[in-house]
Amino acid sequence: MLTLLTATGCRPQAWSLCERWMLAQDYPGAVRWLIVDDGEVAQPVTFERAGWALEVIRPTPRWEPGMNSQARNLLAGLSRVGAGDSLVVIEDDDHYGPGYLSAVESWLARGEMVGECMARYYNVAAKVGKQLGNRGRASLCSTAMRGAAIEQLRKECKPGVQFIDLSLWANFKGSKVLKETRHVTGIKGLPGRSGIGMGHRKEFGGVHDRNGALLRQWVGEDARFYL
Repeated sequence: MLTLLTATGCRPQAWSLCERWMLAQDYPGAVRWLIVDDGEVAQPVTFERAGWALEVIRPTPRWEPGMNSQARNLLAGLSRVGAGDSLVVIEDDDHYGPGYLSAVESWLARGEMVGECMARYYNVAAKVGKQLGNRGRASLCSTAMRGAAIEQLRKECKPGVQFIDLSLWANFKGSKVLKETRHVTGIKGLPGRSGIGMGHRKEFGGVHDRNGALLRQWVGEDARFYL
């Protein structure tokens, strides 16, 4: 079984797409999906799939503009995760190709912390894409873990921390597996609550993609849901 953990809230369009990408996964095993929603109004959860069990967690206080509740929300989900679980972080506004969960399961057989390096970010509001050069770590949206790595994530979820993935990959000393596959694309600029990563900032640089060709190259026909 895989356990997925998603922190969300005040992003109904992003959440709807996240449900779509998980429904398309070719992973045949059982899945437990922990959904932590701290929005004032709960996001509609319509996901149904045989073998998948969903648990919605509603932490308080609810999110307000200017608040960074990511660490708090991840800890709320981690309170229901054990060291024996295989945990996959799924971020609500990113694109996941159908083979991602199957790939993650195979990587976890060889490492306690696994993920995709060389991340790709695409801001759909600005129509700008950027290939990053992170060979030594993965973004949180493309990180999975088991055993001691789960405990490391708990330690990194401190009040006020901004970039959990940076400290997580730097501080964990156990076995790691990084792959230059292309299952995950970080999507920025969707309507609703803004994210905190650099892809959401005005100074985010990259390749201008007016006709959407780059996004289609990265996510295929799923680009129609963004353009």
